[in-house]
Amino acid sequence: AVVSTQSGHYGRGQKMNINRMFVVAVVGAVCFATKDVRIIITNSFIKPEKTLSDFTVVGNSDNATLIQVMDTAVAEGQLTYESTHWVPWGEHIETLNGHHANRSKHEFFEILHNNGSGDFVSSKHGASFLVIRGNHTILFRLRSWDDFIHNT
Repeated sequence: AVVSTQSGHYGRGQKMNINRMFVVAVVGAVCFATKDVRIIITNSFIKPEKTLSDFTVVGNSDNATLIQVMDTAVAEGQLTYESTHWVPWGEHIETLNGHHANRSKHEFFEILHNNGSGDFVSSKHGASFLVIRGNHTILFRLRSWDDFIHNT
């Protein structure tokens, strides 16, 4: 941040104001930092689990939702998807890069995320409500509800 005045001399009060402006500028810059999000798509029905896609979406705004990151990946040609909005959970992903979760077989894409911590946790929300804070890795795992209920 550059602060200019017409006079090169600052009184004590003026210097404090300039310092406050600098702090606000630095905090503002930190709040608008961009984030990189790695997206991995796997199929848990193939043993060992098979990676279907693995790519990184760079330059996402801080506090972007997963669906916003996915839309950026679509615009960049890295991803295609189909989804349905389920109240109250948000976007339910049905197809990713041509791989379809078959509802009649109780299949779904589980969304796991790590918030940059290394440990993956299953999202309690759909892609439209999961907020990305910091650099994330998102794992979309194709699996069945039957397996999920018995192994969670």
